[in-house]
Amino acid sequence: MQQLNLFQESTPVLPVTYYPDFLSQELANELYQHCLKLEWQQNQIRIAGKTMPVPRLECLYGDKGCDYLYSNSVFLKPLTWTEALSNLRDGLRPAVGDRITALTGYNFRIVIGNQYRSGQDSIGWHADTDSSMGLSPAIASVSLGSVRKFQIKPRNGKPTDFWLEHGSLLVMHPGCQSTHLHQVPKTNKVVGTRINLTFRPHTGGGR
Repeated sequence: MQQLNLFQESTPVLPVTYYPDFLSQELANELYQHCLKLEWQQNQIRIAGKTMPVPRLECLYGDKGCDYLYSNSVFLKPLTWTEALSNLRDGLRPAVGDRITALTGYNFRIVIGNQYRSGQDSIGWHADTDSSMGLSPAIASVSLGSVRKFQIKPRNGKPTDFWLEHGSLLVMHPGCQSTHLHQVPKTNKVVGTRINLTFRPHTGGGR
């Protein structure tokens, strides 16, 4: 499996690893069609005293009791894992190749889905620092559908651009959320739907 590891032997350039061909075309297409049928919702977020729609659709699947709150205003309660999402995480179908847990060595208890319906759907500069993920979480991000630009940068540095491909996996390693910010910016180009699945750890709930 091809990968792009942006670590140097001494000082890391970026604490991420990118696998552009994590899923085969057939599996990526199958998973994309499955994800279109997930229970998406349009949430409301409060920023600077104003309430507005989140500029994308969201959903959360995971272990029972693994609730997730971000920006002190958007609360997500996990739905029961679908078979396809559980297989993607745990590799219960070894014939289809590497799964996320086996490949990365990290354990994940929730997956947050983001659906970008057009180039106007986006997520601004941020770090995923919700305390429910514990200290220095790893996050594994699977991209499906249309290619979108993903940017990551040190908190006081310049951004690096990735064009996240259909069926790709981007792993943000422990420590990344403390030192770096990331975003999916808006674009005026005509683009189709992109679905992003971010697998995360969680300290609460139970299996």
